[in-house]
Amino acid sequence: MDRARYVRQQAVDGLGVERLAAMRVVVVGAGAVGNEVVKNLALMGVGAVDVHDFDRVEVHNLTRGVFLRESDVGRPKATAVATRAADVDPHVRIRAVEGDAWRTLALGDLARADALVLAVDSVEARMKLAQLALLAGVDVVNAGIDSRYASVETFPHAQAGPQACYECHLPPSAYAKVAERYSCGWLRRALAAEAVVATTAITASVAGALAVQAVLHPGGGARRVLVDTHTGHATAAALTRNDACAGCAGLHPRPPRVPARGDWHAALRRHAPDADALVLSDAVIFDYACQQCGSTREGAAYVGRAAAAFDDRIVRCAACGELAVRIDVRTETTPGELQRLYVRATMPVKYLLAWTAASAAVCLDLEE
Repeated sequence: MDRARYVRQQAVDGLGVERLAAMRVVVVGAGAVGNEVVKNLALMGVGAVDVHDFDRVEVHNLTRGVFLRESDVGRPKATAVATRAADVDPHVRIRAVEGDAWRTLALGDLARADALVLAVDSVEARMKLAQLALLAGVDVVNAGIDSRYASVETFPHAQAGPQACYECHLPPSAYAKVAERYSCGWLRRALAAEAVVATTAITASVAGALAVQAVLHPGGGARRVLVDTHTGHATAAALTRNDACAGCAGLHPRPPRVPARGDWHAALRRHAPDADALVLSDAVIFDYACQQCGSTREGAAYVGRAAAAFDDRIVRCAACGELAVRIDVRTETTPGELQRLYVRATMPVKYLLAWTAASAAVCLDLEE
């Protein structure tokens, strides 16, 4: 390692070469904020950075992405960003991971990271990934922007004691926004449109700087910093834990994580034999039947699969053509029901939370 490269930052408390070189940070989102986060991590000499993104570069990304060029249009964002970021510092290992981070980022893999930076547009994605980090015991830095404001929230889940999670201070409108994307049967609406937020390189750079500062200095409890880039005014607020939070209620202390890939039922018998309720990380289709003609022959194509693989068009019966199919989609079940559903098939979920009679939880990791 060329220590002379980092000589100017060595005098800053907590920014020693060895500490930064040993760090691994997972960044989800390679857009405007993600570009700035990856740039700053590389300049600081953070040892390993994983960049997750499912999208491809579009022309409008070029005005807000320091690592993007016209020749990148059409390329996967993660790859385009990681390729150029690797030129910043040869000592930093930057890895591109293409695809939906919920599918590509395993719970056990995240547990081996120092921090998760959320630089995504979707509130739903933030909810799911933030809870993944909570279960992994990994710090979360959530960065968001619009055309004027930059907001960065820090949730230091690696610290001892209960901390606020991402959902602890979400307003009801956030859940309503997520619900708009689903039908009453909790299948994604086929014609649901994503809202587009106006942003600039200025707000992205401010958020990227604050996010990396939060990664490097996570102490002090959960907090939020909001900067008005027009006036320069900034506010900082401590975020207290909400005991009634939909995201973390019952998850303090953090549930022990048990490898359960291959035989979840054996893991359940061993680690939570008295479990009477299971919460699935992903919504699953438990039943499928047409209420008009009684047909269930299409059910084999859907039952047991993740609801996210389909949208609400499957409520139209292939046999009679009516919008009359009843679909049972669930995220909660019992050990007996789940065993009947998955006699041989692989379960399409990341993890199970097993709740015992004493209201204690165990996390069964189905990917490790």
